[in-house]
Amino acid sequence: MEEFKEYIFECKNFNEIYDIRWKLHLGEKVQKKHYKNIKLGLINVPCGGYGDVIKCIKIYEYIKRWYPGIDVTILSASQEKFRNLGIKNEIIDIKHKNNKKSECAKFKDLKIVGNKKFNCFLIIPVISDPFDINDFKKMIPYATNWNTFTMSEYNDIDTVPTDFPIGVGNKNLGLFFDKPVLEKQKFIKNPYALVYIQSKIDNIFHSRYCFLSFLEMIINKDKYKNHKKFEIVLPKWISEDILFYRPVKYKFLKITKKQYQKITVITKEEEKILFNIKENNDKKRINRRSKKTKKIKKINKELIIRGDILPQPREKFIGLIKDSIKDILLTGDESLVDTLNCSPNKTIWYQIAPWKQNLAENLSIETGNKNYKNFRTSCGNIKGYKFKNDTQKLIKENDFRKKGHERFDSAIIGFYENHNNKDIQKIIDIIEHSRYLDTLKKKIKNM
Repeated sequence: MEEFKEYIFECKNFNEIYDIRWKLHLGEKVQKKHYKNIKLGLINVPCGGYGDVIKCIKIYEYIKRWYPGIDVTILSASQEKFRNLGIKNEIIDIKHKNNKKSECAKFKDLKIVGNKKFNCFLIIPVISDPFDINDFKKMIPYATNWNTFTMSEYNDIDTVPTDFPIGVGNKNLGLFFDKPVLEKQKFIKNPYALVYIQSKIDNIFHSRYCFLSFLEMIINKDKYKNHKKFEIVLPKWISEDILFYRPVKYKFLKITKKQYQKITVITKEEEKILFNIKENNDKKRINRRSKKTKKIKKINKELIIRGDILPQPREKFIGLIKDSIKDILLTGDESLVDTLNCSPNKTIWYQIAPWKQNLAENLSIETGNKNYKNFRTSCGNIKGYKFKNDTQKLIKENDFRKKGHERFDSAIIGFYENHNNKDIQKIIDIIEHSRYLDTLKKKIKNM
């Protein structure tokens, strides 16, 4: 109890007091008694894509591994996404009170399906800025500052402070590395590049520029020039842009016709030959009505655009990452981490979303890769063939399994002490009935 009181005396503002939940027992060894009675609910309200869902899955797996036998359950507003990823564990549904879209919603507009009770919560990730316990209490009335913990997205500076700030850099607890489960890809036999980025409709306005920059870079690299057939696996929206959006189609052909004699675009709906130098030469001969046989240039290189493969379940997607060429273009947190997990020697080109600028800047610092500093070079830099890219340092110094595990242990021990030590419970009661830090310190000093 004395350590608890001493911590409060050293606090400089009222909100700092709540950090005691994970600060007081750092470095102490957790025991089974500390977590055997915990009923932990992982609260997952995603906001677009699958990254938030995958983070929740990874945290669930970490917790089950670190604390054998602990009672932990996922509660999600996107239950279907977990099922799409092959997760068969119990997922308690969180629904919108008015039957509207439940993603990106405020907690006050949501409700939990079922009557299962918990005594501890971890919100993974926080999407509101900042987190408001009163908003959360509208969904779970018995939630408090003492039984509710928060976790950010990677390098999210909008939702600070959180109890578990994850991401790259000294102030963050690292990335969610693990041993990936992958399924050997069987879609493609030829060498291929993988592109997995978001479109303009996701508020990333340089998406088309991003793809075209990467495309121009890889087809001009010497090590890829000799492939007779080369494929690019990419999202459907890019293949549709190439087929139907004239500015992109024009720029795409201007870049690729220099290297390839035949270009084919494959979608789930059709397979279309976009360019074929043999057909062009045949048409010229017919138009000239020449009786002479004109020698046609041999078709020796073909580019195939594959908009028919993505998306895939995580195991298959990781298999696609593993087998792709060394250069890869990605956006999203978990795609980045999955690549570092299964292929740490790949050169990762990264689409910088406006809300991921801080992550990109810290990736640049940790790896020494200057291309991450600017969205114009992060997607592919034709002049930047040789540059520092220390992914080994990034992995070694930003592993949540090391940095985050220690804080989890401390939080669990603190949770146990706060619920089993009557003297600490009295102090907590005083904290919750105090408005000012100076007044609180006086009350505790006179205990």
